Amino acid sequence: MTKGDKLLLAVLLLFSTLSTGLLYSRFSSFSRSSSALQAVISVHGDVVRTVSLPVATRTALTVQGRVGPSIVEIEGSRVRMREAPCPGRICINQGWVGQPGQSIVCMPGEILIRIEGASPLDGVTR
Repeated sequence: MTKGDKLLLAVLLLFSTLSTGLLYSRFSSFSRSSSALQAVISVHGDVVRTVSLPVATRTALTVQGRVGPSIVEIEGSRVRMREAPCPGRICINQGWVGQPGQSIVCMPGEILIRIEGASPLDGVTR
């Protein structure tokens, strides 16, 4: 290996290390986008509660919907509908949400839970 080969190898290693670090810093924000998140709970279009995420302890909130009380559970940076009196229980089956733009909707109870905050994404397709 000549002196020029060693120099070329060092430059390529430096370039690849810097590129990897730049890509990691750019795209790692997708997984840690939980800073400055809020769970906004609305009933019949009116905001009844806003909770800053993450929360220190698991919290259960009772929300009075159109068909009766529902229980919203918050743990860390995620939220779910734990109990609801609606017949289909689709809102309960949706499970946990915790990324900006995600939401849980209980149509019979007219309850909407949405996660708001800064997101590096401009749209989500499933």
